[in-house]
Amino acid sequence: MFNRKISFVSSMLLLSATASFAQSSGSQTVNLPQGASLKLRANSFNASTYQWLKDNQIISGAIGQEFTVFVAGTYTVISYNTEGCASDISEAVIVVGGGPPIILSADMMVTKTSENRALSLNDSFDYTIQVKNNGADKATNIKVTDELPPEVEYQELTPSAGSNARYRFADRTVLWEIDKLENGESADLRIKTKALKAGVIYNTAKVSADQKDPNLANNVSTASTSVAGIIIPNVFTPNGDNKNETFEIPGVQSFENEITILNRWGGTVYFKKGYNNEWTGRGLNEGTYFYVLRLKIGSKWEIYKGYITLLRGKQ
Repeated sequence: MFNRKISFVSSMLLLSATASFAQSSGSQTVNLPQGASLKLRANSFNASTYQWLKDNQIISGAIGQEFTVFVAGTYTVISYNTEGCASDISEAVIVVGGGPPIILSADMMVTKTSENRALSLNDSFDYTIQVKNNGADKATNIKVTDELPPEVEYQELTPSAGSNARYRFADRTVLWEIDKLENGESADLRIKTKALKAGVIYNTAKVSADQKDPNLANNVSTASTSVAGIIIPNVFTPNGDNKNETFEIPGVQSFENEITILNRWGGTVYFKKGYNNEWTGRGLNEGTYFYVLRLKIGSKWEIYKGYITLLRGKQ
């Protein structure tokens, strides 16, 4: 048999036993605060397994040396040696108070916005992500992810003090980590990008934290950004009045480019790398010509084709 006694070691209750399975000298009562836990430990010299009981009822699966208590009740343990011999039941540990673990909650809200200004191809612009804790408790281990769309090129990150952000080029994802946010506290991240494609660009950010979030609807935020494309006119009038004298394509000089102008028979009448709106149609008759414009946007070449009418009129 085993001798058994009960004693406290720091915050852990120990049900210790020596060689003869006898009961300890007496039971003890422990006051367990709401949401707290108490770890009980049976310590027998040559025991191989244990069985924990609550209110004299076997606790299913509780056969280890340690058992963690969350709720009130009367807890005892039986030890078994390698030959299957059982000890006497231990003296009780009577737990009063207690209750289910307190579940902390933090209502994490993410808001994503982009610059409110007119944007054109190749313009740099900023996204801003704000994360705020609207919950009752402190939020910890906050993570924000933002996969940048292919219509933009990543340039730079500027996170709030006390947070860490990095860009993962392999999958175009911004990863932002914030250690903690108290109730009502917020943090910001600025993402600098460059527009690579015209149209409406959508970009979504997501947030999570270690705590239970009672409102998942505000864990995601999407920003939309309108980018104007290259506007190519269909007529110009090089007649010496200092108005509309060249084939002007606004913003073309911001891109690596080349342009070819063809006549109606497919012959090249003008070609220029690094076009800067200088073609006047000099030496050519009035009429309609065909253009092929190549622009390097990001790492790709885009091709624009169309017709341009040259009108000289009267000088």
